[in-house]
Amino acid sequence: MSQETKPVSFTTDGHPDEVQLLLALERELPPDDLNRVEQHLGNCWSCRARFDEMQRGILAFVEYREQRYLPSLPTPPGDSRDFRDRLRNVLRESSPIGLPTRVWRRFAALLTVPRQVKWVSAVALMMAIVILWIQVLVNPRTVSANELLSRAVASQNPPASPIKTTRRRIAHQKIQIRSRKQTVIRNFEWKVGDAIEHARWEPQPDPLAWNAPMTAEGFGDWRNSLLEKRDKVRRSGDQLTLDTTTTGKGLIQEAWIVVRADDFHPIEQHLRFSDNQQLDFTELAFQIGDEPQPALESVSQAVAPPKPSRPAVPPLQVNLDEAELQLRYILFTHQWDLGEDLVIGRTSNMVTLSGTVSSKEREEAMRATLSTLAEIQLSIELPAVPGTRVSAANRATVTKPSAPSSPPLLKDLLEQTFTSREERLAFVDRCLAVSDLSLSHAWALKGLVDKYSEAEEQRLKPESDAKLREMLRVHLQELGLANEGLRPLLELLPGSDGAPPVLPSNWRAGIIALFNAVQQQDRLVARLVVGSQTDEQNIATASAEFESAHRAIRLLLAGLRDLAGDAAAK
Repeated sequence: MSQETKPVSFTTDGHPDEVQLLLALERELPPDDLNRVEQHLGNCWSCRARFDEMQRGILAFVEYREQRYLPSLPTPPGDSRDFRDRLRNVLRESSPIGLPTRVWRRFAALLTVPRQVKWVSAVALMMAIVILWIQVLVNPRTVSANELLSRAVASQNPPASPIKTTRRRIAHQKIQIRSRKQTVIRNFEWKVGDAIEHARWEPQPDPLAWNAPMTAEGFGDWRNSLLEKRDKVRRSGDQLTLDTTTTGKGLIQEAWIVVRADDFHPIEQHLRFSDNQQLDFTELAFQIGDEPQPALESVSQAVAPPKPSRPAVPPLQVNLDEAELQLRYILFTHQWDLGEDLVIGRTSNMVTLSGTVSSKEREEAMRATLSTLAEIQLSIELPAVPGTRVSAANRATVTKPSAPSSPPLLKDLLEQTFTSREERLAFVDRCLAVSDLSLSHAWALKGLVDKYSEAEEQRLKPESDAKLREMLRVHLQELGLANEGLRPLLELLPGSDGAPPVLPSNWRAGIIALFNAVQQQDRLVARLVVGSQTDEQNIATASAEFESAHRAIRLLLAGLRDLAGDAAAK
């Protein structure tokens, strides 16, 4: 090591600086210091990226010089071929030269090459300047995980002002929570300067029942609880991301939070659970304002004699139409309107939800979400008999028979197509699952049509009417996707022609026709792949009716999307 080379001393945040990385790349550090830098590079993605960027810039220049530039030069005179080696020997025998001098001499050497290739040296010099500019100014070194979280906490919950005031400041946050295709909007608030209430993460059986705000405090609390963790901080444009993973046995296996680089305010948060389900948080609005104060009575009012009593003013009447639409929309966003035996009703001043739900976890999630709505009355319970399921077809609790009275109509064809029993069972299960899902969406659509006649729809506010259109649109789309899952069954059957259905001009009548077609298809799927208790059909008749019903569903779906869109535009 030369006399100007200092031992490696990392910066305050535990990272080597640019000079140390360059010395490590040139292999000019002492062995101990070199080992420290290389060990750090093995654990730090940020420094490794900067190190690789330096190396790529040097290698790109060397590759161009060796493969393009040098082969294009004429052969030098014989007496000058060893000039460069002799010059290097003289330099080695001289006194050690410091790093700044060596860097300057290398740049000066680039400027002394033959005239015909000075533009190559200029390009290399510009490349080095650009790399230095990007690394030092445009893409500065990222912060550590602890610093990012501490500054993010201060951004969301700044300390209280040292000046004593009678009014507290309140932080208001509005976030969007998304799980797969489900989305909910939640609002949170907390007193600035105090610990954020409910910031600790409490995972729920239903991810969309999550009831904690999106805060760096909650993220840090989870991160500090991990016995094993790995942090990765990266920068992309004007955003910083902290990604923390764990190999422990907790419910949450990975979480990453995104903050703005200028003020470290969190704008996104993502969680990955042990079952690979993901929960995504996006901040829609954030504001800190003064806590509202209650109105104070004037002195004259305080000493005035009591006024004669007046009849009590009756409470404001709850808009039950809007309350019911809100309940239906919540059930829709959580997919609780699919396959559950639920009935929506009304009293004089309440909207009621009663019936049977399929699991204890679903019951707890529904109670946690709906119990906060004052105008909703719940009366839900679990099935009385284990092993039963809720049938959307008759809204009653039924038990599947242990074995059908007749074999499936496609028994021989399935045995010819699928040689193993496991393949046949998997195919049958897929057909039954997508048929049941199609029927669930059809029942949800029929429920909306039965409830919202044209007169009922006229009483809804514009935003509520938009939610109704959204529910119709999504159910139609999901029914179409589920119905396409029956294509493999359709391909096993011989082709048949049938008259196309007549599409009603009213979208409500169209949905009733669609519901009837989906019901008929569901019965035919069961007869074809499972069997039935009746022997009224043969395989040819059942196949033709199934193909006709499937074709009718596809045509009705295409027409209903146009009709629903026209109705929404009116």
